Amino acid sequence: MSSTSLTIGFLRRGYSPTGGVEAYLKGLAEGLRREGHRVVLLGTSEWPASEWPGREIIRCRGGSLSQYSAEVTRQKASPDNRFDLILSVEKVPGCDLYRTDEGLHAAWLEQRSRHIGPWARFFQKISSKHREKLRLEKQLFTPEKTRRVISLSHKISGEISALYGYPEEQITLIRNGVPNRLATTSEERALARKELGIPIEEKVALFVGTGWERKGLRFAIRTVEGLNDPRVKLLVAGSGSQKRYASPSVHFLGSVSQMATVYDAADLMVFPTIFDPFPLATLEALSAGLPVITTAANGVSEIMTSGVHGEVIAEPSDIAALDAALRKWFGIVSDPARSGQPRLACSALASEFTLERNLRETLAVIREVMEEKKL
Repeated sequence: MSSTSLTIGFLRRGYSPTGGVEAYLKGLAEGLRREGHRVVLLGTSEWPASEWPGREIIRCRGGSLSQYSAEVTRQKASPDNRFDLILSVEKVPGCDLYRTDEGLHAAWLEQRSRHIGPWARFFQKISSKHREKLRLEKQLFTPEKTRRVISLSHKISGEISALYGYPEEQITLIRNGVPNRLATTSEERALARKELGIPIEEKVALFVGTGWERKGLRFAIRTVEGLNDPRVKLLVAGSGSQKRYASPSVHFLGSVSQMATVYDAADLMVFPTIFDPFPLATLEALSAGLPVITTAANGVSEIMTSGVHGEVIAEPSDIAALDAALRKWFGIVSDPARSGQPRLACSALASEFTLERNLRETLAVIREVMEEKKL
């Protein structure tokens, strides 16, 4: 395939300038362009042309997922558009390759129902938006509708097979990747804190992401508040309702386009997510040498070792376990005699999951799909 230029269509509805999925897709598309392939985005009006490698965007209506799915089907059938392969991160049946960046909606709803009240569970059950996603998800995970699936974690692979009976042999595990970097030095941390206006003596726990309900921000806030230590601050990078989550223990940064300084300024990451396939932010934090306190619902926990790279908590609502983990790791990272080894271990772990590795493994699956289509 290296000698053959392919036209690859990418499906992504909506756009967030700080979204991890968008960042991943742009990196993959740029890598494919370097390999000599043409990359075309079938996206909605929110996507700035300047943000897509090659700037080739087919604008699709996307008021709802069903509308977007129908529009994609129409565009694929148009004689003006010729795609050798369609790669999707949206629950749109009829693609060659689907990446589980958002995980399974059915699994997310099941997880969410354990952390909401009875009325919220009732409205979740009757929601037309949720029913629409579940209907399309069920159609998506049939071999006739989707040739291959790229899963970001073993947990998601198992859920796909268990919930929908999708063949295991058509699922390939490919972890996300991040650029290589060295663990943050004490000098770099001091400079980053000066830039962000954070006192050097503060203990800083970092939380990154949008979708604060799903990512468990309320559990992180309760845990930090429970420490009753005015020197401890929770730094939150990402957009959401600051009024709803307001706390004296929290400093909101809003959306941040360049995260390197934020990672440099933090002591550790706390991420008690309810549901997250394999978030780039967690891998980026590890790459910067930050121990990560997260949950088993985070796909990155599958590559971590508790006590070495941070701590993996069973349940996001287990405030006692989160409290113990924060106290333990703040004690470690604030001690120069003990902090060096964990930081190096975290950075070394992340260095195994590079963008180059991800591109190489994804290209291998694309080759396999193209060979299958020839048969």
